[in-house]
Amino acid sequence: MQGFSTLQQGRQAQKMANYEAKQAEANAAAERGAAAVRADKIRKMGRMQRSSARAALAASGANVGEGTALVIDQQIGRDAEEDALTEIMTSGRRADALNTQAELSRISGRNARSASYLGAAGSAFATGYDLKNAADRREETRSVLASGYQAAHGWKKVPVDDPFKDWKPTTPIGNLEW
Repeated sequence: MQGFSTLQQGRQAQKMANYEAKQAEANAAAERGAAAVRADKIRKMGRMQRSSARAALAASGANVGEGTALVIDQQIGRDAEEDALTEIMTSGRRADALNTQAELSRISGRNARSASYLGAAGSAFATGYDLKNAADRREETRSVLASGYQAAHGWKKVPVDDPFKDWKPTTPIGNLEW
C-alpha cells in the first residue's frame, strides 16, 4: 500500500511540475509580447519627440533638414530605437529565464517520479524482508509451541548411544589387559 502511495505522490509531483512549466512558458510568451508592445510605445514616443523638436526648430527659423537640426533629429531617432531594442533585449532575457525555469520544473517532475519508483521498489523490498522475518518468527513460534506440547504430554525419550554397551570385562582398555 505504501508503494502505491509513493507512486501516486511521484505522479502528482510530476503533474504539478508540468503545470508550473506550462505556466512559466506562458509567462515567457507574455513577456515577449509585452516587450514588443513597450518597444512600439517607445518608438512612438521617439517619433513624437522628433516631431516636437522639428517643430520647435522650424519655429525658430532653423532649416530642419541640415546642420545641427538634422543631428538633433537623428540623435532622437537613434536614442528611441536604442531604448526600444534595450526593452526587447531585457524582456527577452526575462523570458529566457522563465523558459529555463519551465525546463527545471519539468526535470524536477521527472526526478520526483523516478524517486517515487525507487521509493516504491524499496518499500516492496522492505515488505518482502518483513514478510520473510515474519515467516521465520512463525517457524520459531511453531517450534516453541511444539516444545510446550511435548512438555505438557511427557518428555520424549531420546535414545542415547551407550559407549559401554558392548564392553565386557575381558575387553582390553588401552594397553591394559584383564
